Amino acid sequence: MKKKKDPRVIRTHQLLRKALIELMEERDLEQITVQEIAERATIKRATFYLHFEDKQALVHQYVDEILTELSESIIVPMNKSSEHFDIHAGKVHPNFLKLFHHITDNYNLFYALLVRNRVAYFVTKLGSVIHDFILSGINWTEPNDTNLTAPREVIIKFVESAFLEVIVWWIENNRPYSEEEIATHLLNLSVLGPYKHIPQRSGGG
Repeated sequence: MKKKKDPRVIRTHQLLRKALIELMEERDLEQITVQEIAERATIKRATFYLHFEDKQALVHQYVDEILTELSESIIVPMNKSSEHFDIHAGKVHPNFLKLFHHITDNYNLFYALLVRNRVAYFVTKLGSVIHDFILSGINWTEPNDTNLTAPREVIIKFVESAFLEVIVWWIENNRPYSEEEIATHLLNLSVLGPYKHIPQRSGGG
């Protein structure tokens, strides 16, 4: 049986996370001290060290929990949620929506760690989640390599890199498109590419 967390520990972690994100929205992580995090969280510095070795440990635990939650939401049930999904119906896959809904729910965290600070640990971990998401999606959509326009690993790297940068842009610009709109745009780009029809430009003299 999973051990239930002490409510006091949960409360302390919530206060520390809120304080961390608030401070990171103001300035770079490297400039923030444990003392400042503790003061913003209205706890003693000694209490901080009862829970975390340093501020990096706080960041890592927070990131791990948020991205594990994201991964379990969009990757694990991919095959099940795709059983009755028609990719040609013009609708966005529900897991694409879950990705952007999760970002909206944790907007301050994503902004602070991905845009305002671009924390390497967060970028790497998020990149790994997106990689697995794209991998499972492409493998479900087209398992036959002969129907792909490039080697599978090249396509996956291309799409996952695009996804990450579009997410950064979407957050940085205060989400100019709704979750459904941006999810639909990315799905269409992933499956169809940027053109509705192949451009027919001819060289001129």
